[in-house]
Parts: sequence; C-alpha cells; structure tokens
Amino acid sequence: LLGSSATLCLPKMSQKDAQVQKAKQLHDAIEKMTEDTERLEAEVKKLAEEKVAVEKDLSFRLQRIKEIESGMPQKVQQLQHLQQLEQQKEAEYMKMLEATPTLVQVLKK
Repeated sequence: LLGSSATLCLPKMSQKDAQVQKAKQLHDAIEKMTEDTERLEAEVKKLAEEKVAVEKDLSFRLQRIKEIESGMPQKVQQLQHLQQLEQQKEAEYMKMLEATPTLVQVLKK
C-alpha cells in the first residue's frame, strides 16, 4: 500500500510541476507581449507626431507655392519689359556710336 500511494503522489507532483511551468510560460509570454505593445505604442506615437509635422510643413509649402505662382507672372512681365528696354537702349547707344565717330574716341579715353 505504501508503495502504491507514493507512485500516486509522483504523477500529481509532475502534473503540478507541468501546471507551474505552463503558468510561467504564459506569464513570460504576457510580459513579452506587454513589452512589444509598449514598444509599438511608442513607435505609433512617434510616427503620428512626425505625420503632424510633415503635414504642417506640407501645408506651409503648398501655401508658398500659391504665393510664388501668384507673383511669378508679374515678375516675368517685369523682366520681359526690362529686357525690351535694355535692347532699345543698346540699339540707341550703337546708333549714336555709329553716327558720331568722335564720341567713340572720347569714350575710349
């Protein structure tokens, strides 16, 4: 009788040991998942903050594009006008030099 009750205790102990080991494995798995969750939450938060910053920068740049596009035609028109005036003045200057050879001598000095 004594021997048979000892063998009955061993399987109960190993079953208990198995349950303890299973509980430890579950606990470790939960801890790892918690760590992974915290890491991912931090990454998501960082990405969300970066997204806000990029959207703000994009908004600023789009506004700047509108400003450039609205002012550019006027600047192009001013440039064309100035280039025309410059060509006219150069033509007048060349005519004057051709018409007055003595002026060329004076300018050379």
